[in-house]
Amino acid sequence: MFDELIKYSESDMYPFHMPGHKRRFKGFDPYIIDITEIDGFDDLHKPGGLIHSLNRNLSEYFGGDEVRLLINGSTSGVMAAISSCTEPGEKLLLCSNCHVSAVNAVELRNIDAVFIEPEEIEGSGLKGGVDPVKVREAIDADPGIKAVFITSPTYEGFLSDVRTIAAVCHEKNIPLITDSAHGAHGGLYRPFSDDFNFENASETGADIIIKSLHKNLPAFTQTAILTVNGSLVDREKLWHYYSVFQSTSPSYIFMAGADRMLTFLRAEGEKYFAALNRELKELRLEAEENIKVRLEGTGLIGKYGIYGFDPTKLLLSHRDMDAGTLYRRLREDFHLQPEKTAGKYVLLMTSLMDDKEGFSRLKRAIRELK
Repeated sequence: MFDELIKYSESDMYPFHMPGHKRRFKGFDPYIIDITEIDGFDDLHKPGGLIHSLNRNLSEYFGGDEVRLLINGSTSGVMAAISSCTEPGEKLLLCSNCHVSAVNAVELRNIDAVFIEPEEIEGSGLKGGVDPVKVREAIDADPGIKAVFITSPTYEGFLSDVRTIAAVCHEKNIPLITDSAHGAHGGLYRPFSDDFNFENASETGADIIIKSLHKNLPAFTQTAILTVNGSLVDREKLWHYYSVFQSTSPSYIFMAGADRMLTFLRAEGEKYFAALNRELKELRLEAEENIKVRLEGTGLIGKYGIYGFDPTKLLLSHRDMDAGTLYRRLREDFHLQPEKTAGKYVLLMTSLMDDKEGFSRLKRAIRELK
């Protein structure tokens, strides 16, 4: 495995996939900071020193009443959130396109799942947003629902109207859990918020928000945060289950990486986001002039329950190719590694760590594929 990873890192294959550091955020040897919970380095499960300070700094930057770092990924946050808001045998309303960790929590805790369908985007094979009206109807039809769980943004970048859904839930004193694993960068760059309604989920009224730092930001894979707001969630219970689903051997590499990411974002995040925005605008103009290649996403805002869109997600399709063929062509002909195929699209993930070379190669691919 080690040899294959080195081989891939030294190849000319460009990473339009997670993690968001794109293998460019370097500067230290991870082995020299790989320790355990020794004196002076705090306790992840009962933070009062360095980890407590890091949690507070993450809260100040990403928003929310209280934030704790997750070193078992967003999966652990999702499972802790569901476990703290529902008891065995109680009902949880959740979107059918939820992450497998939510389904696992339902199974593990013997929770009664009531599914709600996001709107289907016609002819795409993808799901859009969750309609707040459907959430209200589901809650009114079943008074036994104890919590609501939605995914916003989705893997493909579609956001629901979380603010309105939260208001619907709060009318019934029901907590809203938002899986925003793919939206940690939401709200960090004003033009994305203004132009695409790509808001910070921590500021939309949701009671618990889970965000992966590594998907679109320069942090190590498996690094995430859990945010809790308001008074509807029993925090003692939440932090109990937080510990249940966290390792007792937390990685100081992951935690130090999150700290280093935060320092970078505060100092240079705006500049890097602005550069990313310029490249994305040029890329979309390139696609608009192409009669066969299409970039979807931004034009769907206001349709199919979609309130907003994450413009860093690229949904690429071709008039004469299926998604699998397009995926292979990007890899084999242009040495661009996409994230995955999604419906009739190929999903490419960008971040503020992408460079001009990657975008230039993608623009060339779009030109040549017509």
